[in-house]
Amino acid sequence: MKLVIARSNYFSYSETFIDEQIKQMQPFAVLYEGWQPSRLYQGGSIYPFPFNQLLVRGSLRRLLPSFYQKIYTHFLRKYLREYQINALLANYGPLGTHIAEACQAENIPFGIVFLGFDANETKTLENYGKRYAEVLPKAKAIIAVASAMKSTLEKICGPLPNLHIIPCGVDLQQFYPAKEKKKGGPFQLISVARFAAKKGSLLSIQSFEILLKEFPNAQFNMVGDGPLWQEAKDYVQAKGLEKHIHFLGAKSPTEYLPLLQEADAFIQHSIVTPSGDSEGTPVAILEASATGLAIVSTRHAGIPEAVIEEETGILVNEHDVASMGQALIRLAANPALCQQMGMAARKHMAEHYEVGRLSQKIKQLLS
Repeated sequence: MKLVIARSNYFSYSETFIDEQIKQMQPFAVLYEGWQPSRLYQGGSIYPFPFNQLLVRGSLRRLLPSFYQKIYTHFLRKYLREYQINALLANYGPLGTHIAEACQAENIPFGIVFLGFDANETKTLENYGKRYAEVLPKAKAIIAVASAMKSTLEKICGPLPNLHIIPCGVDLQQFYPAKEKKKGGPFQLISVARFAAKKGSLLSIQSFEILLKEFPNAQFNMVGDGPLWQEAKDYVQAKGLEKHIHFLGAKSPTEYLPLLQEADAFIQHSIVTPSGDSEGTPVAILEASATGLAIVSTRHAGIPEAVIEEETGILVNEHDVASMGQALIRLAANPALCQQMGMAARKHMAEHYEVGRLSQKIKQLLS
């Protein structure tokens, strides 16, 4: 099958799930650049001059959006036809609505992967809800990474028999437990997340503060950056927690794997934001689980599917900092429970979240 995968960014360290999808599915080509992706990973563009110039595209998109969509559809159709593409997979709902017309005109099956905000955020649904209702029933496959998205999308579009729940996966060869862990020493907590509102980084920090009252030597490594990074740093400084909480910035998976392997537990306090933004299935939780870590997180979006309560981790309600703090104390006080949950988490990933198997499911839906 000659498959094209479309995404909005050439690379984003917070979109490792799309990088993994590309690695596993080995497409003929990858298109990227915004919701109307036209540039190719291997270089070049679906556009001839002058449309291949960023200034021209940007101006047309801004000043004449409907006309630009017609230009986009024309050249995307030409590309699909010229290279005899058999299927197109679009990441994120808005992007899927922009590629749909060209695929339909060329009679090419297309799929759309919904990953989180695109099925939840109020502004996105206001802007794209009408397009979703028109496009989604015509797709060969709609893939939602968490079952919580199904009701939202079907509220907009009506019943979608082409909707499949296939979570993001994890590469078990890339993420694995340490052969030997250091015994003793302070309790080590880790998070790997953008400092964005839905990730609840400040709530994780406040939960860790509760842990420190009982375990004053505990340490917390926070991997990632983002719009709320400075706010979190300021809070930590104001509370005098710099010796306990370490901001390590954005890192690649190969860079943060050793940090996961050294940790005792993983934390992420995901929440629905006031704008309606929400997670899908947080890949960092899958990676930490595959590394053999007990997870402390919230009952949010696809997390209760990825984390089996009291078996692979401890879940609390969104914004319940007190309960999350107590969950951390419970794990810090019981290293055997940490280890038991971590082993169960690795097993759960192997049985239900192995990325190669999940990628093949998506590919089969498009064939």
